[in-house]
Formats: sequence, structure tokens, C-alpha cells
Amino acid sequence: MSDHKYTSPFGSAAYHAASDIDVPLDRQFEGKVAVVTGSTQGLGLTAVKLMLRRGLKGALILGRKQTEGQAAADLLSTQDQRVVYHQADLASLDDCGSVHDRAIKEFGSYDILVNSAGITDRGGILDGDAALWERTFAINARAPFFMMQKAANLWRETGKPGTIVNVATVTAHGGVPFLTVYAASKAALVAMTKNAAFSLMRDGIRVNALAIGWMDTPAEDITQKQFHDMPDGWQADVGKELPAGRLLRMNEVARWIVHLASDESGIMTGSVLDLDHGVIGCYEGTPLPAKLD
Repeated sequence: MSDHKYTSPFGSAAYHAASDIDVPLDRQFEGKVAVVTGSTQGLGLTAVKLMLRRGLKGALILGRKQTEGQAAADLLSTQDQRVVYHQADLASLDDCGSVHDRAIKEFGSYDILVNSAGITDRGGILDGDAALWERTFAINARAPFFMMQKAANLWRETGKPGTIVNVATVTAHGGVPFLTVYAASKAALVAMTKNAAFSLMRDGIRVNALAIGWMDTPAEDITQKQFHDMPDGWQADVGKELPAGRLLRMNEVARWIVHLASDESGIMTGSVLDLDHGVIGCYEGTPLPAKLD
């Protein structure tokens, strides 16, 4: 047993006073700094934009493409809100560590970590190879683990509460045959979310995840055309077959990320929310196994 004595920020008068006040949306993140991975485009960038509209003081955005990332940071930065781009490939452990160091250098600290980066390269139980396994797990599972570790140690050492939001997928429940490796990596992220939340709950550090379904993003458009020969406008055709008549939109998923990152979600921790078109475990008829050939 550790001799460490915990004084939970959740139990402090200041925490309860802050959480009991209805804060206007444009001040929801006032004075706070966020580190968001996979945030030079798509869902991550959409979440950063929304947090900025709600008063975020600063953000460190990450991506591999220098020109794209710097352009996004320049566009989002204002006199009162600073956005810094950091080039990183999260398949590299050194790059993962550099993210934390850059955030400390630029902002002194940070309050929110959103692990939004991920890859969805195809590979099933019959054809997934070691290279795919290593890269997928490096980006989708290992990187979030060490990003969370850095943030948690910072917040514990400084005695301040913090919030982590992990972007997972409903595929973590099982998924389709050609996404075995991806499903396994995101299932690992789900388990890490719950374990980290339990480990850190007495420190006032909340960890939650979104298990999202099929979402319309620039990256998904590229993926569908690359792996499945989808034509332009495929989203509309696919949408006709879905219960809601469309794919998930980035802005509706971003709102849930922002909710989990904010005081609006209270002391909620260790939760994995399914945000999808369906209901896991429910079927119109007897579920049949997919064909592997």
C-alpha cells in the first residue's frame, strides 16, 4: 500500500462552488488550456474550434503536416486566445513526449487532454500483419497511454484537477471482419479509459471516452475511396441505409467531446458513451456471422 495521502479536489469547497454555478457557454473554458491530438483537421480541429468559441484560453494542436497545422494555428489564434501548432507523429514515443514538453513550454501547464488522433487502416484476423499491428497500436493505444501518463503526473504533482477525453469507437465492441486490428487497438483504449479513471479519481482527474460510429470526415472520405473504391458522394448513398438517414457529423461529435471536457459533465469519470446510429446487442433477427471471403 502506498503512503501517499490524497486530498481530492472533488471534495473541496472551491470545486463544488465552481461546479454548482451555471457558467455562460462563451466562458465555459475561460482560463483553460487544452492539448488535442489529431487536431489539424477533422474531428479534433472541430472540437478545438468549439472550445475556443466557449472561452478556451489556449490550445496545442498536433499533426504531421507542418504547412496544414501552422495554417490552422494562425487562423484560430487571436489576441486573447493563443493556438500553437506542434508537429508530431504519435507512432513515435519521442514525439509523444515532446507534445507534453511543448505544452509546458508554451503555456506553463494545461487542463484538458483530448486523444483524438487515430488510424483506421484495414486488417482482419486472416490478413492483418505485424507492421499494421505495430503502427495501429502505437498510434491508437500506446500514444494515448503515455499522453495520459504525462498529463496525470503533471496534475498530481501540481495538485490541480484535469480532464481527459479519449476518442474511441463502437468497433471496440467487436466490429467488422476487416477491422480486427483497429478494433483491438480501440478496445485497449476503452480499457485504459476505465482503468485510468479509477486510478486517478481521488486526484480529481476525470477520464472518459466516446465510442463513436460511422462519421463523415475528410479522412474517412479518403479511407473509403482508398480501401473500398467508393465514388464521390458515397456519403449520401450510405446514409440512405442508416437509421438516421446520414452519417455522424463532426460538429455533433465535437459537442460531446466538449461536454466531457467541461464542468458540465460534473464528476463523471470512467464512462464510455456510445454515439452511434444503432444499439449494441439489439437485432431485428438472428445475427448471422459475416463472410470472411
